[in-house]
Amino acid sequence: MNNDKKDLNSQNLPQDRTQLMTLLNEQQVILDNAGVGICFVQNRLIQRCNRHYAQMHGYDGPEDLVGTNTLSLYPDKKQYLELGREAYPVLVAGERFQTERRMRRQDSSLFWCRITGKLVDTRHPDRGSIWIVEDIDEQRQASDRLKALTHRQQLILDHAMVGIVFLHDRQVTSCNRRFCEMLGYEQEELIGKTTRCWYPDKTRWDEAGNYYSKILSQGQSFRAEIQLLRKDGRTIWCDIRSKAINPDDLSQGSIWIMMDISERKASEKALQAAHDALEKRVEERTHALEQVVADLHREIEERRLAEERIRHLAQHDGLTGLPNRKLFEQRLEEQIRQAVAEHTQLAVLFIDLDRFKHINDSMGHHEGDILLKSLAERLRQAVANDKTLARIGGDEFVIMLPRVRSHREVEDVVASLQAALQPTVNIGLHELRISCSTGIALFPDDGLTPQTLIQHADTAMYRAKRNGRNRYQFYNHQLDREQLERVELENALFHALKHQEFELYYQPQVDITTGLIDGAEALIRWNRPGHGMVSPGCFIPLAEECGLIGEIGDWVLEQACAQMHSWKAKGLHLRVSVNLSALQLETPEFCHHLADCLSRYDLESDQLELELTESILMKQVDQTIQLLEHLDQMGVHLSIDDFGTGYSSLSYLKRFPLDKLKIDQSFVREISVDQDDAIICRTIISMAETLNLKVTAEGVEYPDQLALLAEFGCHQYQGYLFSKPVPADELARLALENHNEPNQTYDI
Repeated sequence: MNNDKKDLNSQNLPQDRTQLMTLLNEQQVILDNAGVGICFVQNRLIQRCNRHYAQMHGYDGPEDLVGTNTLSLYPDKKQYLELGREAYPVLVAGERFQTERRMRRQDSSLFWCRITGKLVDTRHPDRGSIWIVEDIDEQRQASDRLKALTHRQQLILDHAMVGIVFLHDRQVTSCNRRFCEMLGYEQEELIGKTTRCWYPDKTRWDEAGNYYSKILSQGQSFRAEIQLLRKDGRTIWCDIRSKAINPDDLSQGSIWIMMDISERKASEKALQAAHDALEKRVEERTHALEQVVADLHREIEERRLAEERIRHLAQHDGLTGLPNRKLFEQRLEEQIRQAVAEHTQLAVLFIDLDRFKHINDSMGHHEGDILLKSLAERLRQAVANDKTLARIGGDEFVIMLPRVRSHREVEDVVASLQAALQPTVNIGLHELRISCSTGIALFPDDGLTPQTLIQHADTAMYRAKRNGRNRYQFYNHQLDREQLERVELENALFHALKHQEFELYYQPQVDITTGLIDGAEALIRWNRPGHGMVSPGCFIPLAEECGLIGEIGDWVLEQACAQMHSWKAKGLHLRVSVNLSALQLETPEFCHHLADCLSRYDLESDQLELELTESILMKQVDQTIQLLEHLDQMGVHLSIDDFGTGYSSLSYLKRFPLDKLKIDQSFVREISVDQDDAIICRTIISMAETLNLKVTAEGVEYPDQLALLAEFGCHQYQGYLFSKPVPADELARLALENHNEPNQTYDI
């Protein structure tokens, strides 16, 4: 009825208005049924749009968009303004503007669309514009996927190791780079050309075409090895494989894959020639063939032996020839399984050579290797055949003892090992005595796996070494607690350095002739909170192991310089000696740091004395001499600490710019009762006098020791006879009292 009423009303309207209404109804039908979005925009506000336009942007109908600014349909304001700047000049020129953009739906998702716009009236741009929008999101995605696929295919073609060419009517439509390289052409020289150019002659080209066209038309693949002609006239052998793109329609062309097999053909030809020559030689000289066969058998045997050597090297130590850790763990795992089956025990012995690192550093690695080989052979001879001896580290060995019945049995083995090492070892001019520390772990009580047993034996070995070396120790769980305490001590050491828990004590160095203090040795002390004083013998080796000794040494140097500056301000002038670590000397900035300390604390360089051990001097001798000469030029005094305990050579010693030797207290301790020690001390003092070096004796505790040292011509001493190490203020008091007392002299 509503339609009837509209018709009646339309009949009552003037004729021109009726036509207008008809036109508008027709336009509305077009808008509602259009397959594209249509929108009328004025001042960038939507005045009217069809349902497809609204739904395209995620709205239910046109009424949701009418009156809204088109800004909400753009991804952001920047693109909204950008399209306006691009479209306006085109539209006002009376032309149609078209572009592809991403637009925003109501749910904020973006989609690709093609946008076409035109002004309603170019003479009056303010009357708005008509825009037609097509959703091409799926089309764009498909296009992007196609481009990506095409790109990947092109990459495959460009980087393929074989030649690939597409033919249509025996003309090249496309080919990859490898194909062009094979035939010596540029790509543009081949595209559109026939395959005739790479056949030696037209007859062979025709024969090939007739042959493979029949095969391809049957839907089969064509494969052959043929000779092709390069651009430069040379021929190459190619392995060719081809297939029609569509066997039902050969007009669509074919794909050909080619591989250059010229080298293989040449090898086959050479092989065939060699084979022919060999057959001829067999016919002529049977004896020669027998010799060739014998040589072949010998080569096979050599290869077999070489493979055995390779396997041996992979499982054995290159220096000593003993099994390495990998082979030892394999054998240990096998013995563990056997021990489980037999309900027996086995033992793992972890052996570490005492003081080997010191010897190695002093004498050099070559001599150290000779020593290791000699000691390994002794251990090998001391171990029965049913036991496995292996080297798993620098001076570390492990032994597996199967079917152990008692601790006594293990102790007997350890005793035999220690006895085997007792005889001295002669390396060059040196006569060395070597002992070992041994840790013992038992299966199954101390571990169930090879790794655990080795680890626990290692832990026990460290305990044996701390107990005085040349000892053995069975593993127990108390050792784990000690190991934990060691880790805690290491952490506390880092904390101590960070929180200034260290302090310096000073032991006076006394002139033997005058009895006056003329120097002091700076000695580090650690007053650990909650534990009291920790012996340097406990934490200095640990600091060396964990790499803190360099920082601690720098701290000692800094504090000693600061203390000398403080004494200098009070009128006390003393030379202070500071012990250096190898790590400090290896630091490239050490000399610069030393000069900076002296400068900052306003000290003369000869107020400082640096003490080095023989093992430090003998590491990289030439480099060390260069560094010491630099220090000597700076005016710093240099001395060798613990002289006589290392293995330095006099030929090297005279090359070092030294000022002093310090006799180790182990020689001074029994100088008055042991003639050998007295001779050693006298010899060192005499040698030092020859080299124009001063001598300081360490550890002097009794007057008779001092009297002998004075008789031998020693210049200086330090030890409990005069004073133990004391804090800085106490040393200052001692020095003041000492210098105010009458001089003490010793008649020689």
